Amino acid sequence: MIDRQRLRVWWAALLYTAFTGTDAPPKRSAGLRWLRRLTIIGWAFWSGFVTFSTVSVSPPAKTFNVIVTVLPCLLAVRSPLWGWRTLIVGIVTTPSTLPGISGSWGWHWAPGLALTAALVFYLVGESNDQAELTWAGLISFAAAAPFVRDWRDAALLVMLGGIAFFLGNTVRQRRLAEEERAAQQERRLAEETRAALLEERAGIARELHDVVAHHMSVLALRADSARFRFADKDKADLEAEIWREFADLAGTAREGLTELRRLLGVLRSEDHALLVAPQPGLARVVELVDGVKAAGTSCGLTLRGDLDAVPVGVALSVFRIVQEALSNAIQHAPGASISVELTAGPGSVGLLIENGPGEGPKRTEQAGSGHGLVGMRERAAMLAADLELGERPDGGFLVALTVPLDREEHPNP
Repeated sequence: MIDRQRLRVWWAALLYTAFTGTDAPPKRSAGLRWLRRLTIIGWAFWSGFVTFSTVSVSPPAKTFNVIVTVLPCLLAVRSPLWGWRTLIVGIVTTPSTLPGISGSWGWHWAPGLALTAALVFYLVGESNDQAELTWAGLISFAAAAPFVRDWRDAALLVMLGGIAFFLGNTVRQRRLAEEERAAQQERRLAEETRAALLEERAGIARELHDVVAHHMSVLALRADSARFRFADKDKADLEAEIWREFADLAGTAREGLTELRRLLGVLRSEDHALLVAPQPGLARVVELVDGVKAAGTSCGLTLRGDLDAVPVGVALSVFRIVQEALSNAIQHAPGASISVELTAGPGSVGLLIENGPGEGPKRTEQAGSGHGLVGMRERAAMLAADLELGERPDGGFLVALTVPLDREEHPNP
């Protein structure tokens, strides 16, 4: 049974090739585009010179043959298919203007037109799919067949034209394969970045769960104990509604705790075991600095303000940013000195971490596989903080963070 869909595809390819198609050359850099144009134009005038030098006919016929030789190449600069269509016109019309030329070199066309055909066939193969190439080859053979003397000439013509089409299409297929590999690489990097982003967000949520759960537990405990701490037998009837309100409040807090535990179960993957140790705060930044010093790296620490007054959630996120920044400095700038400055003010928490240039490679966002800078940005966005990451003029690296403590509304990360 004939596949009608396939027939429609081939019919559309025929119409595109023979009449409607306006293909374009492959996309290249500006320098390569100009080099390609100059090469084609140079080939065109060389072919025209060969035609002018090898045909011995009247001036009008010679002029016509030179134009037919040069014009397909010039049109192929912008659209190889239009250059090929002009070439077909030349293949059909020029033999009648060149009587006796076949006796001198065996073909009915000028040698320059053969050079033009080789280039145009290559360019068509470089710019079109196999279906269009098939029709271009069949139409080209049909146009040349009436001027071929025997089957050997026909076989030679098919072989030469096929080689030009094949070379052009080979270049096209290789270019398409490279573009597909580049696209897959971009998609893979985008997926890895997205996965790292989601993992960082899940990690932040797992850490903050303990902080929120602590506040909810305290709320439930205080609501449950209020009836005993403020009990007054003389006012028991008058304050019954207040006790019911406390009971409802405690029930709501317990429900919130339950939902938080369910949320943690969703966020926690199999690779993350349940953490029972308390979440670190700003006081443990000293331990981080001591660990860096123990590894043989010079690291200075300056602490200002009341670190214990910083909210637990903010302290946890700032601690993680310090941890990641120190890890990156050791990994990407080995041997460089590091300075850490942490300031807890009445309205904000400031962090400044700097390291000098090291002996290792310069730091980039893609360096390593930890996606540490992604995590820093996510934590800063969650806190509505200002975060600056970048290289210093001397080749070192800078991490500057300012976390507002008096902002009640924070954008979602």
